[in-house]
Amino acid sequence: MDMKLQLSPFSNPFNNTIEFYIVNRCAKRISLAGSFNNWAQDVLMMELQEEDEEQDGLWKIEIPMLPPGRYHYKFFIDDKMWVEDIDNPNREPDGFNGWNSVLLLEPAADLRPAQKKQMALAE
Repeated sequence: MDMKLQLSPFSNPFNNTIEFYIVNRCAKRISLAGSFNNWAQDVLMMELQEEDEEQDGLWKIEIPMLPPGRYHYKFFIDDKMWVEDIDNPNREPDGFNGWNSVLLLEPAADLRPAQKKQMALAE
């Protein structure tokens, strides 16, 4: 597997976007849902990456930057299964014996070193 390392979520203040990634070889449909869109299951549809030559099942969505804050989210697979973002170590119990992934967005002036490194890698 020669897949590029993807950080999920990846917030890019230069592009004013946030990118989310998930690898799933079997899914026919994946959406992103969270507190930022009232957990709508059919609005933020992810796209299977066509340049995924090795059929690794890399899905991606890019959304406009959100205001600074704390957001919960999950991926919704094939209209039946909720999955946390396993590439994001920030998570909290969802109240249903599972986990919500947590997206923390700070004001640009307060970026942590890890976020600065992410931005440098994106350039």
